[in-house]
Amino acid sequence: MAHDDRSLPPHELWAVLPWEARERVDAHVVRRAGLSAVREVLDAGVSPRPGLYACLELVHVREEILADRLVPLPPRDADTLTGRARALGRPVVALVLEWDWDSWGPLLVLSALDGAGERAELAQWQGCPWDGPLAVAADVAGRLGAELSGPGEDGP
Repeated sequence: MAHDDRSLPPHELWAVLPWEARERVDAHVVRRAGLSAVREVLDAGVSPRPGLYACLELVHVREEILADRLVPLPPRDADTLTGRARALGRPVVALVLEWDWDSWGPLLVLSALDGAGERAELAQWQGCPWDGPLAVAADVAGRLGAELSGPGEDGP
């Protein structure tokens, strides 16, 4: 069968994966370890080797199929994030909310900065309007007495 696996739709790529690889892919997907799931597909021994975007698309489809089994996202409410910032063991002087990108698109990252400029990530949001994370970040900054800097209103 002469075809380019790089262009296989997800259901066909899934069909050519060995069952052991399918189990490992799903285990990573359920743990929300998307990049590890992609690596499993890439390393499954399918010939010719699938392209990165085909693997990403397959993992996305598996996330949709297994949505009811995915581990819950960590809490991102103001109480939890304030506690997380205070647990750093050093005073937080600023919070930074900024856009970043991963293989699935834009995400917002909230980080805490201490007086020495050390940064600790507190939370990430993806696939949601940015005004929700901005409101949570502003609430946390107010509770900590910290400055908040963030992205412009235009989005990523």
